[in-house]
Amino acid sequence: MATKKWPEIPKDAIRWVRSVFAEANRKATERLINVPNIRETSLDDGLIEAITPLSAPRLLPSGAVVELQVHNIGGLRRVGKWETADIAILVFIYDHNQLVAQKIGLLQSKRLYPLNGDVDDADPLGFAYGMNAFLHRQPGSPLGILRRKFEFDESSVYGALHAGDKQVEVIDDFNKQFGEAIYYLFYNPPDLPSTMHYPATELRTVTEPPLGCRVFTADEVHAVLDTLDNGHNPSIGELQTEAELSNWRLETWVADLLLACKVGQQFDETREELVSRLIERRSGPIGAAIAVSIALPQEG
Repeated sequence: MATKKWPEIPKDAIRWVRSVFAEANRKATERLINVPNIRETSLDDGLIEAITPLSAPRLLPSGAVVELQVHNIGGLRRVGKWETADIAILVFIYDHNQLVAQKIGLLQSKRLYPLNGDVDDADPLGFAYGMNAFLHRQPGSPLGILRRKFEFDESSVYGALHAGDKQVEVIDDFNKQFGEAIYYLFYNPPDLPSTMHYPATELRTVTEPPLGCRVFTADEVHAVLDTLDNGHNPSIGELQTEAELSNWRLETWVADLLLACKVGQQFDETREELVSRLIERRSGPIGAAIAVSIALPQEG
C-alpha cells in the first residue's frame, strides 16, 4: 500500500497526548512497585484506567481538538490462550470534519519479574472458581506467607516472554504481512535496583520514573531471544544492552513517534479487514483499544 502524506499535527496536541500517556506510565509503574507480584493483565488495566479520566475532548490553544476513546475487555482474554498484542492504539486525523489519515500501533505487554519469580499470574482453575475462591479459604492463616521480599535488578527477567515461543513466530509473521506494527511494552519498576517488602508499611508514590514503561521493537526483542535456549527468558539487562534503536518511554513512543508517523502503520479501506480481525471482535486477539482522534485547527 502506498502511504499517504501524513498531516502535520500541532505541537500542543502532541504535548497533550504525551502528558496523558506519561500519566498512564506513572500510574502503571506505581501499581507495579506497590504490588510487585501483581498479574500482568492488572497492569494493562491500570494503564487504561489512568487514561480514562483524561479522555474527554480537549480544545487546545492552537484550535486543535483531541479526544481519546478507550475500550477494554479486561483480563479474560488470557485465560486458556495468548494474544497477538494486548493494546491497540489507533490514530485518526480529521480536517474540516473529514477523516484524512489513520494509523495503528500495537503493544504486546510483558512485566518484569522479581528475582524470587513470585507473580500472581492468572490460571484456568482460578478463573473457573471466580469470586467463589474468596469464600473457600485455606484452613491455615495466610500471614505466614506475607513476609516476602521482592527484588528487581538488571538480571530480572520478563518471565512470560520465552525464546522459541509460538507467540514470537506469530508476531514476526504479522509484522511481515502488515509492516512493523507490533511492538513490546515492558512494565518495569520506577528504577533499578528496587526492593519491596510484604507486609507493606507505606504506599510508594511515583512521580516521573527514570525507568517505568518502555517500548521496544519486536525485531530487537526477538534478536535477543534468538541468542537464548528455547524456553529461556530475556533479562532487562540483556534487552537494554542489545537495543540500539528502541527502549523508548511509553509517552515518547505514542506522542513523538506514532503521532509523527515514525512507527506503526497507516491503513485505509484496503487494510481494514486485517485491522478489524484484530480489534472489532470481542473474541479477537486484542485486549484493549485506545483511539486518539485529532481534529486539526480550522483556518479563519
